[in-house]
Amino acid sequence: MLKLVAIAILLGGCSVVVEAEEGCCMPTQWESIIGFQNATVKDGKLDVTSAGMMTSYDFDNKKVAYYADTFRRVQDYNKMMEYIIAGGLCYPSKLYVTLRNCMPDNATAIASLEMGGPKGVMIDVYDMEKVAPKTGQGLQGTMSINPKGCIPFSETLIAEDSYAFIAFMNVTSGIKDPSVFDVPSPPCPKDTDYMMNSLQEELVKHWPVLPSLL
Repeated sequence: MLKLVAIAILLGGCSVVVEAEEGCCMPTQWESIIGFQNATVKDGKLDVTSAGMMTSYDFDNKKVAYYADTFRRVQDYNKMMEYIIAGGLCYPSKLYVTLRNCMPDNATAIASLEMGGPKGVMIDVYDMEKVAPKTGQGLQGTMSINPKGCIPFSETLIAEDSYAFIAFMNVTSGIKDPSVFDVPSPPCPKDTDYMMNSLQEELVKHWPVLPSLL
């Protein structure tokens, strides 16, 4: 459970934020399965963790949810708060980037590839530092987009002593169950205004990242 919660904390954004509203824009409502593999090195030892979960993105209502059998993570960009619910507990944190669904104007593809050969899937590859320059995470890596519909394909994220690969699978349009965005109280507190003030200095970094995602 603790390792799964740790992965949920890392999964941010799919952190989905941009500054421009032109060019490649993802659908305003979509869902997918995320496959996540993270490799870290600590004290000279390699640790590899894998996980899978469902994700729902609702740009119309400014909400994102990541969920599996044992936990749920909800990002509410109307309140600029996120909540991770796991093991009967709630882990709140404050969001610090806004939610949008378009690629920045200065994010140009560094490569276009055909995955799988002839009649495969075309993807455009972007430099993560151009896609998400203001997340404050110091991330390097790439983000791959299917230009037909501007659908996320994969991400590679490189940080100090850490390497992550994220794949977006079985992408569908629309939101099947809006209740995935509900924040249960308890365990999460009802007094959001008080909680936001108490968390002003506790900004949390998130993975994955969509245009600045998720």
